[in-house]
Amino acid sequence: MKKAFTLAEVLITLGIIGIVAAMTLPALMADYRAKELEVRFKKAYSTIWNIHMRMINDYDGVYSNFIISDLYQSNDSALTQNMKYAYIDAFLKYVNGGKICTYKNSHLTEDTVTDRTVVSNDAMTFFFGNSIWRNARIYVDTNGSIKGPNRLGFDLFAFDIDKTDKIVPAKNTAGNVDDDGNSVAVNECSINKSNTYYNGFGCSQFALIDRNPDYPELSYWKNLPK
Repeated sequence: MKKAFTLAEVLITLGIIGIVAAMTLPALMADYRAKELEVRFKKAYSTIWNIHMRMINDYDGVYSNFIISDLYQSNDSALTQNMKYAYIDAFLKYVNGGKICTYKNSHLTEDTVTDRTVVSNDAMTFFFGNSIWRNARIYVDTNGSIKGPNRLGFDLFAFDIDKTDKIVPAKNTAGNVDDDGNSVAVNECSINKSNTYYNGFGCSQFALIDRNPDYPELSYWKNLPK
């Protein structure tokens, strides 16, 4: 006499497996996506720093040679703008397989030089604040514009070159208003605000230390901004 599972038992078992998979798969996928974004962010940050340090060595300083001040504070607007282009051209030389492209994003078009975006051979995309308002700003799309989600705080991050030639998380506090008319700063970062246009500009500092901006006891990357 041979023992075997009945068809009903097999179907029940498969059903249970399907239910468990349906419950756990979304969480696993979310964890995988968060880890991928975290790894690419760390690589992008390291790349920016390495390029910056090489430029400091080769040009005896970056801020004093290429940044100085925003256009609206300068007595020579043409000089400041030309310095911005010179900085981008110099930055390009240190990017593996780097090439110049155009890049447009609804959050950043007004603040960036869109026709001189630097793309690396692994699709990492660097674009730069315009000389009027964000002359010291470096943005990075850690996985390129094609893959997405192309969202601040996810794969888009902002850094500044400060006057001591350090790369620091963007902390511009110029006054702006959100979609509800409330006054906010462009360095806002919150997982609780999905309808705020400027939400995400200030997420670099939290991503670096893996700390949630609203709940410090939680991980940044496991609780990405909405």
